[in-house]
Amino acid sequence: MLKNQKFKIEELLNNDDFILWIKSNGNLSNATWQAYKKQLNAEGKADFEKAISILNKVFTLHVDDKTLSKEFVQEQYIRLLEVSKKEQTAKKSKYIIFRKVLKYAAIFIILFSIGDAVISTFSKKSFAKHLVAATYNTSDILIKTSTNDYYKIKEDTNSKWLMENGIFVTVNSDKISFVSTDDLKTTSSLDYTVIVPKGKNYQISMIDGTEVELNSESEITFNNSTTTKERKVNLKGEAFFSVAHNKERPFLVKSSDLEIKVLGTEFNVSNYKENNFTSTTLVKGSIKVSNPQGESAIIKPGNQAKLYHNENKIIVEKIDVQNIVAWTSGVLIFRNEKLEKLIPKLNRWFNVEFKFEGKERDYQFTGTLKKENDLNHFLQMLKYTEGISYQINDNEVTLFFE
Repeated sequence: MLKNQKFKIEELLNNDDFILWIKSNGNLSNATWQAYKKQLNAEGKADFEKAISILNKVFTLHVDDKTLSKEFVQEQYIRLLEVSKKEQTAKKSKYIIFRKVLKYAAIFIILFSIGDAVISTFSKKSFAKHLVAATYNTSDILIKTSTNDYYKIKEDTNSKWLMENGIFVTVNSDKISFVSTDDLKTTSSLDYTVIVPKGKNYQISMIDGTEVELNSESEITFNNSTTTKERKVNLKGEAFFSVAHNKERPFLVKSSDLEIKVLGTEFNVSNYKENNFTSTTLVKGSIKVSNPQGESAIIKPGNQAKLYHNENKIIVEKIDVQNIVAWTSGVLIFRNEKLEKLIPKLNRWFNVEFKFEGKERDYQFTGTLKKENDLNHFLQMLKYTEGISYQINDNEVTLFFE
């Protein structure tokens, strides 16, 4: 029945007969699967044994036959891999910062440009119900594939999908996670792109254990290769990273202006389109920044390196880093900033478009905004503390002095 067939690891793990055979210690349909194994080449036998190893790990959960299925195998094995990945990464972490979720070695925030991206293809059957038409809602969190298909993450999304080469992905409304078998070496050179719209945040757990939180109006592109000499990430917008330490495979962040090499670090990189510069602010550790001409500088904690788009010189100065990283805790901090310069941040924060009638744009604002407070709370604060009134028309907010 299985003659001349060759199953990949993920296909074996999706085969109910194979699962039951391994569960029975090879007593069921023994001749069929043994004959199948004999016809395999070395690579096929390695996949066969790996699938058996995976199932045996799952079976340590002591499940009964009533709950045993390929869906259960995928779900439980993914959980095992996620726990294993977190434990291995936590052993390498040498510090804890102010957020619970950030418990890995090198932690930083990134805001900058990204190029075009392609993606290692997910199972079409699994993704089909999340497929977005050519004209999709830009308020959705999206995953872009190499074929330029878009899949949206909905409020009720809670799926577990099996990918090729033993790489698993789990998705829900808050986070997408990539995990692999403990000893798997994947050489995929295709990238994933995750797109987050205004007014939303989204978390990503990369295959190497690196944790990412994407801010609103941001994109991230990366691949799942574990064999490349370097781990490269491209960003547009803003993201907070907790990078899994791996001295053999340094983590590189690249923009059109700067290349940042992670040396064990917490830092912020900003290159939103409304700015005419790229800035890198170091919280902890050490980073090396370089411009296109090859000039470089090692940045110390509490310093910011800034490179203007029309210049080549790297300028380094002291700065209050907590104001920069506050967004990761759901807070925006402003110190004597003109309201006009704040508008791009407020547009992303509240997913609206602010307008001015006149001199309001020059008003200097000092204060703290919390993500938990809505737009009306902010507008009421402006009205009663600063004397600035407002008018809302659909998604447009006009500010004016009465």
